[in-house]
Amino acid sequence: MPAPDFTDFYILYEGHPKYVPNEIIEDEVVSVIIQKLEMILFSIKGDILGQPDLGANLLELLYETKVSDSVVKKEIQDQIALFIPELQQSTYTISVVFAQDPVNFQDIMFINIKFGETDVYAQIGNFT
Repeated sequence: MPAPDFTDFYILYEGHPKYVPNEIIEDEVVSVIIQKLEMILFSIKGDILGQPDLGANLLELLYETKVSDSVVKKEIQDQIALFIPELQQSTYTISVVFAQDPVNFQDIMFINIKFGETDVYAQIGNFT
């Protein structure tokens, strides 16, 4: 069986804390997984050309009434199963916490995905 290919386009942008200028290809396994997680967490289904099912629709879920953390976790797990086979080979945990910004009166969703020694944090909503 051939070894999996852990390469992807380098998608970090200028201003991202881990941005490296002049990079084109990302080939570190952990970095590729993180890039894929970011695509899943911050995309809406239908936004990615050629991948109509890619995206967890988290912003839509945030504004639904009475959506539990288990619904959000299941959506993320389903996306991981479809688009990140590299992560299926290891154990990972997903934590989802809902909060409300008292200043702007907006809902916020905090997500933490931990695999190995790596933590991926995401905030959905209230980007001010």
